[in-house]
Amino acid sequence: NSSTRQRDSNCPTALLFHLPPTPRSPGASREQPRPHSRSDMAAFTKLEDSPMFRKQVNSLEQITDELKQRCSNLHKGCKKFMGSLDEGYAGDLLFADALEAFGAGRDDPVSVAIGGPVMSKFTTAFRELGTYKELLRSQVEHMLSERLTQFINEDLHDAKDCRQRLDRATMGYDQAREKFVSVRKGTRAEVVTGLEEDLHNGKSAFERCRFNLVHALANIEAKKKYEFLESISAVMDAHLRYFKQGFELLSQMEPFIHQVLTYAQQSKEMAMNEQDKLAKRIQEFRTQEEISNLRMASNVNTSTSGDGIHVVGLQSYKKIEALMQSTANGQVEIIKQGYLFKRSENLRGEWKRRYFVLDSHGTLYYYGNKGNKQSVWLAI
Repeated sequence: NSSTRQRDSNCPTALLFHLPPTPRSPGASREQPRPHSRSDMAAFTKLEDSPMFRKQVNSLEQITDELKQRCSNLHKGCKKFMGSLDEGYAGDLLFADALEAFGAGRDDPVSVAIGGPVMSKFTTAFRELGTYKELLRSQVEHMLSERLTQFINEDLHDAKDCRQRLDRATMGYDQAREKFVSVRKGTRAEVVTGLEEDLHNGKSAFERCRFNLVHALANIEAKKKYEFLESISAVMDAHLRYFKQGFELLSQMEPFIHQVLTYAQQSKEMAMNEQDKLAKRIQEFRTQEEISNLRMASNVNTSTSGDGIHVVGLQSYKKIEALMQSTANGQVEIIKQGYLFKRSENLRGEWKRRYFVLDSHGTLYYYGNKGNKQSVWLAI
């Protein structure tokens, strides 16, 4: 239906399948490829560490793993294709040498009788075709094989390495947090200060590794929108130049191929812009987070119980109550969200870290380990 075609038109893969056949007549109309819409390039609209954010990261990592396998298979096929072009190049030269030895370009009676002077043009043509074929092989190696190797060994490997670093940082952060929340009342101040510093360092390392992974995945998401299309189009352009004089159909396809190359360049420019914007948004987010932490430390009175739990001052509760009263009959809005520690009514139960959300109706709920919304609702 029309909605499906509209949605698929923004996908580069679907674009190639839905493009009409190249017309054979020069005056026929041609559909130009369109660059990706801004919504296609957008990723990580929310940078807070939440179950939804982690779910998006895991989804992109699965896509990256599948893309790596596809790139490996394509690279193997590319190597075989280059080998066949090498054999074709050698065969063209051997045939040209054999044709020359047969009599091409000679003026002896036998050569003249078999058309040697005319065959000299054929010998030159075969050698030129061999040169074109070697150039084609070089283009395939440079534009596809080498770029696939670079994409696999650098971009995809970088994402995997960032994931491993994030896992180690997460483990260190969890250990530092567990030690800090386990502080008992009466613990020496220097011990508490040391644990608090370890917690801060662990969080900084975690955030740094988290955003490094975001950068790596965003880089792959951006590159896959133009890298392969640009490489394959360049290889096709090399084929076009190789067959241009002998195949009229490929000659008629030249404008369309250059349109695809132009489309890939536009996608590349848009991808670079989106990456720059993402980097700026991350910097702004971290700056705002630091400012909020400083304001909270200076304006909110907090107290710490014996179990290390922070209690918000009365002024914050008054602000929350005012917001709940003003939106009682309107749309539900989120007042505050983030990670908290909870435990069951059993005082011997362990503290568990959960993602809580407080809305403007005064309802507090949390998500489980798997990111699913719990059915337990706590009214404030």
